[in-house]
Parts: sequence; C-alpha cells; structure tokens
Amino acid sequence: MSNFKVEFTLKQHTPIIHFQSNQHGATLRASELKPKFDKFLLEKVPDLPVKVNANGHKSLDYKIKIEPNLARAEEINSKDSLFFGNMGDGDDKKYKQYQRTFKIEFFSFISKIQEAIEEYFENFLANTNFGTRQSKGYGSFYIYNKQFDKLLINKKVYNFSSTNWEKDIKVLYSFLRQGINIPSRDGTRFYSKPAIFSYAKSKGWTWDKKAIKKAYFNDKLSSQSGEAVEYQSDQEYLLRDLFGLSSEQSWLSYNKATISKDNKDIERFKSPITFKILDNKVYFWANDTYKDILNKTFKIKAGKGKDSLELATPEKFDFDDFFKFAFNIDLNNHIANEYHSQSEYAILEKIFKEIKESK
Repeated sequence: MSNFKVEFTLKQHTPIIHFQSNQHGATLRASELKPKFDKFLLEKVPDLPVKVNANGHKSLDYKIKIEPNLARAEEINSKDSLFFGNMGDGDDKKYKQYQRTFKIEFFSFISKIQEAIEEYFENFLANTNFGTRQSKGYGSFYIYNKQFDKLLINKKVYNFSSTNWEKDIKVLYSFLRQGINIPSRDGTRFYSKPAIFSYAKSKGWTWDKKAIKKAYFNDKLSSQSGEAVEYQSDQEYLLRDLFGLSSEQSWLSYNKATISKDNKDIERFKSPITFKILDNKVYFWANDTYKDILNKTFKIKAGKGKDSLELATPEKFDFDDFFKFAFNIDLNNHIANEYHSQSEYAILEKIFKEIKESK
C-alpha cells in the first residue's frame, strides 16, 4: 500500500458472463464491484466514514481502476452446461470474458478506508463472484498466487477437485435438487432420484413434485412407478425452491404445462448455494438467505386454471444437515446398477469420495 493507493494483482479463474456488447475491454466492472464491496466493508467495519446521497444511499469514498482486457469477448454457447439465460438476438445476448491476470487499484485519501480495503479485499473475493450465473461459479476472481482460505467463509465449506467444473457442478446440483433423468434413443441413459427427495422421506415428508403431480396430473401419476412417485406422507412441503425460487416452470413431459408459484411477499429468491472455483478445485457452501422463506405458503397453479394448490416450505430446514445426509447416500443402492457405467455416476462417486476425505 502506497500513499492513497492499494493495489492487487488478480487472477480470473472462470469466465464472467455479462450483457455488454462484444467489445474490447469488457471485464470485471467497477460499477458492479464497488457497491458490493462497499456493503461488505460496512458490514465488517461499520464506523467507516460514508457519503450519503439524496436518497439516503451510503457509499465509501474511494475510486477503482481496473486494468482493461484487450481480448475480444466470446459469445456464450447456448449448450454451455450451466447457462440457461435468454439466448435471443440483439442486446439480450450475453458474452463471457476470460482474462488470466490483471491489476486492480483502489484510490482513497482516507487512511481508514485504505486500511479496510487492504485487510478485507481477499475476504470479499472469497465470498463473491461477479456477472450472470455467479452462484454457479462464473465470475470467480481471487488474489494472484494465493491459495483459497476456507476460513474466510463463515459457513461450512465443501470442496472437490475438477477438470470440468461446469459439468461437475451441473451433475452435482441436479442430483441434490431435482434429480437426473437423461433420455436416450432407447429410453433412459441415466437416472437418479434427487437427494432432496430422499432427505424428505427420511423426515417423513412428501416433496413438492409428488404433491403437484397428485393435484394436477393424477392420471399420469397412476401410470408411473418408482420410490419418488410411490412414497406419500401427510406432510407435504415445497422443498426444491429452497435452492432458489423458480416462480414459473415448464413441465415439458406434462403437455408442456406451466407451473407457477406465487407468494405476494416473495417475488425472487436466488440460490443460497455458492460455488467458488479456483484453478482445478471447486468450493461450495450455503448461506442463510433460505431462512427468509421458511414456513412460507405459496399458491401453485398448473396452466391458466383458477384452482390452486397451497404448499408451504418447512418451518425448519438446515442445509448443512441436508448436505451431511446427501453425501452419505450410498450411490450403489441409490442409483440402479444399469446406470453405474455412465459418466454421471463416476462424477458423483468421485465428488462424494473427495468431500468425505476433505472433512
């Protein structure tokens, strides 16, 4: 740290996805970084001197200079494993940029702010990704030549190695939340019921997908089989949306029915699970934001009908308890033998093994 300036060299570990046009210089943006960093610093050091605008918004008095990226942005491939955004034409297109290392400088005449930046910037980067799809690992930056410090995360951190983090996260997240069902020409190439179903069953709960099927697609339900379909209890809960509220879904195999969920006090809720990628290692944890939607009732509709099913999230839920259950599932019994030769099974087996060993 020199007079008025704090400088870091950063390494970008995963692409950042943004809405900027395909142009030179598009990279990590100060307009996104500063508001996030201001909020983070004020949580860590509440007595920092602030500026307050006419709307009462608080900000810190420092400027940021980010070394531009001279490489040209690459348009997102719609087949990218974890990207599900609008891939329409024009301004809705999203681009990703990959810049290995670059410098970032902070300027402030206030020594207390300089000291806070110096002390907490690594902590901030450890807890934060940038751009679109940031909870799934995109936009991961860290201090160059530094190892990730799990102690900077105020939650239990899980980790595993990966040479294809996008595919590994997609497989793991699907396994945890909604299950995996990959079709083939002859039927099904790979199938696994979701960990959240098995966890719900261990609690004596019926998960939301079964409850929705029973209410709106009972004719199809009667022709289906398997544990996830057949298990039923008197306690029905909305569980998958604890991973992030999906206010509208299209059930393609149910005549493309649109399933909508409504609670007048909750419009959006992003996933509490954050994936942070550094080099060939994936770290992840769940923050406490999901607690804001516990014990909340949602009206669920199928299509444009007036009838609605009411389902509530459970009164109590703990992601670390869920993770403990999930990563102790016996995959050999959980997934049918016919699918054990598939790559998804090998991915899950490897992740489970490494998570157990990293305790």
